Amino acid sequence: MRFLVFSSALLLAGCATDLSGLEVLEGTGSDVEGKIFGGSPPNAEMHDAVVGLHTLSRGGRYVSGSPFCSGTLIADDIVLTAGHCLEGTSASKVAIYVGDDPSVDLTSNLYAVSEVEVHPSYNSRTIRNDIALMRLATPVIGVTPVPNLPTSEGLTIADIGVTVNFAGFGVDEHDNSGVKLQVDGTIDAAGCGVEGCPSAGDTATQFSYSQPHAGPCFGDSGGPAFIARDDVSYVAGITSYGDSDCAVYGVSTRVDAFDSYISAFMGTSSVDTGEPPVTGDCGNNICDEGESCDGRDSTTSCSDDCAGKTGGKPSKRYCEVGSSCVGPAC
Repeated sequence: MRFLVFSSALLLAGCATDLSGLEVLEGTGSDVEGKIFGGSPPNAEMHDAVVGLHTLSRGGRYVSGSPFCSGTLIADDIVLTAGHCLEGTSASKVAIYVGDDPSVDLTSNLYAVSEVEVHPSYNSRTIRNDIALMRLATPVIGVTPVPNLPTSEGLTIADIGVTVNFAGFGVDEHDNSGVKLQVDGTIDAAGCGVEGCPSAGDTATQFSYSQPHAGPCFGDSGGPAFIARDDVSYVAGITSYGDSDCAVYGVSTRVDAFDSYISAFMGTSSVDTGEPPVTGDCGNNICDEGESCDGRDSTTSCSDDCAGKTGGKPSKRYCEVGSSCVGPAC
């Protein structure tokens, strides 16, 4: 069961940049269930970058009082979240709250969205490629963004058992909704490889964790799993799905698997250096960063290094770009 169900699409639209005069619809958008079990208030600078997604309605004159999903500022004008949070949603129907408790200061800390993009290969049936990005109409001032985990710092088998920190606006154990909480967990398996998983998932683009006592749940969808690399915080995961009680297992989208996709949306070739991605060796049987099956997205065409079908029926086509599967057949 997914942590939040909304509707799927790639949509772009504009929205007014001044949201201070909106009327708040109390309770609207708070139809989330479950908890961050054992959660605590934010206690680190990285938590400032965790944002709430709020629904705009009636031509943008009203805003929901509670967030329907969570996200992370990875740049001062870019928000990273889950694909299932934004499927069927346009930029004119969502606003971003920057703060810890929208019941206190929602309208004074809202940011308009100018662009929404759900990954083109997001699959709502298999919940694969569950990632989306938003561009804000104006940059957020006073909050330090947390960068997405790049391929160069990507997850490996050595990260099994490593501590990650989840954060989001999900309902707490007292049924109080919409307040930012955080809790530690561990990466327990690649794909969906822990007890309770209904299928193996995708080891290249997902990781999973057992959560009998603590972890993310409904409303925390799209929120981050932070990881530390040499005392630097990165967004390593995006809360995606889990069991209906949020008490057995959870699955996050691996952010490093979508480094090229994120970089392209941000308008840079690499988030951490600003330099073009390092191209691997064509013929080494690995679809390295900067390579693809057919040279799309300014990558180097290395057809022998990855699986891909770039001809025939459109519904059957797909192409590996780095470690990501891109296309309708993914």
